[in-house]
Amino acid sequence: MHDTDFETQSVIARICNSDSPEEAFILFSHFEPLLNGWKFVLGSEIGSRPGFAINRTFASGSVVVRSLFRTSKIFVLDQRTVRDMANGRATFGIDYSISLETQALSYLAPYLDGRTSLPAGVAEMFSFIARDDVYVDPLPYQYENIERLSSPYDAEKIFEKLKAYEVLRTLDVDRLRRRGEIRSTLSDMELVKATQENIGRLLNGNDSFVRALKLRHSFFYALLLKMADIQITNARRTVNDKLFDFLYFCDTELAAMCARESVIARRYFEQGQKLSFFGKIQKGRSGLFEQLKNMAWDLMHVRHLEHALTISTTPEARYFIPALLTFDRGLIEIMDLYPLKACAFLAGGPPIPFYDGDPLAALFDDPMHQDQLKSQFYSRAAISSRSSNLSNARARMAATVAALEDRLANSAAIATPGQSVTIQRAWPSGTIDFAGGTEPPIQDEG
Repeated sequence: MHDTDFETQSVIARICNSDSPEEAFILFSHFEPLLNGWKFVLGSEIGSRPGFAINRTFASGSVVVRSLFRTSKIFVLDQRTVRDMANGRATFGIDYSISLETQALSYLAPYLDGRTSLPAGVAEMFSFIARDDVYVDPLPYQYENIERLSSPYDAEKIFEKLKAYEVLRTLDVDRLRRRGEIRSTLSDMELVKATQENIGRLLNGNDSFVRALKLRHSFFYALLLKMADIQITNARRTVNDKLFDFLYFCDTELAAMCARESVIARRYFEQGQKLSFFGKIQKGRSGLFEQLKNMAWDLMHVRHLEHALTISTTPEARYFIPALLTFDRGLIEIMDLYPLKACAFLAGGPPIPFYDGDPLAALFDDPMHQDQLKSQFYSRAAISSRSSNLSNARARMAATVAALEDRLANSAAIATPGQSVTIQRAWPSGTIDFAGGTEPPIQDEG
């Protein structure tokens, strides 16, 4: 958990695991000298409404906005806010944005070419996006495709998708309401200029950013390769045995324990392909590795939401709350497995997320296996070992992925990809955590 001393770590865990906002407030007030610069965002039934970055389902049921929290309100704590509250009332700004997941941007693009017939759920969603106080961004699509901009063939397709985003960002609300037509308030020339400027910002990104992006994608790809291999190799093993196999891999090969992904692994080992997210993962299936690479981006979308909590957008906004708009039922399903109870962070630092529920019970339902989990993977010695091994694990990531691909190709009876991992389908959080025992993040390179 960062380089924070053990006493401060314990206080952070107590605040984030508190039973009520009142308890969290009292704890923060009591331990304030230890919490200089720390911020806390807690899901709550009382508190502030974070704009439209809350869970929402549109009429068709196939389009949703998902936030990190189960609740529609948040309760925040930091030194300034707590002091203001102690004096009677705290006033602060909250900024937010709703990221369009890649499939969502692709799905909506055809409706922007002049069609007037919109399905009910899509029409409702366009009306939602068109509101002056609703903010959307295309970050997932941008980061998934950043490397493809160097290809003239791909660049043209990406340009059209990002131009579609500019239309969404500048929808003519009056025309939509009166005629049901999707039009921008900008001229085509203005749309092209805005898109070119957007792409120009992407192309000006530095090499270290892209290297870190590829490393993190490889990390989540490795997690999924391991899950698939465990499930396909011997589906009849007990769920507990499979899960310990997965956790051992995280501990020894990746030097990071992953709470959210471990919960996903547990559910996959229980349900197999019945878990929609893994519906296309099966023995002998062509395109298996491409599917897993795309799924790795999905996991990163969710981790990006955690990381985005730490962003400082404007001087007026003390907190930034992100959400994701998606049509992907599988992604919705796995997000709903792991809502957050709270998140703590130092400004600009990696987040420390805490699961809404008992993190041990989410993995094992009996005390014996819970004790084994704690002693084997969360002793001080185990945490220290992972911390010292993290740099080596990162350096050998390409070799780890290649070995996993070879193993899965053999168990799934398919051809090995024969090439290194490439970006195909944003930016992940970089925090690999276990509630109450967060591991060191995968640091940005450079």
